[in-house]
Amino acid sequence: MNDFTLDDLLEFTQMEEELINGMFPKEIEDQCEPSNDTVNTLLAYSKALSIRKSRSMNNFRLVLN
Repeated sequence: MNDFTLDDLLEFTQMEEELINGMFPKEIEDQCEPSNDTVNTLLAYSKALSIRKSRSMNNFRLVLN
């Protein structure tokens, strides 16, 4: 059986943390959010989109731009 010291445990913990940060950097969370331009484009599209019921068709979709 191997004997490990507290220094060995500390070194292992630091190496593990470096590996985790290398694989899953904290900046990735910010990259998952859409840009302001994307949000504004989607909002403008949703304001311009008109969907109406129709007798001959189920729904009539029209972009008002």
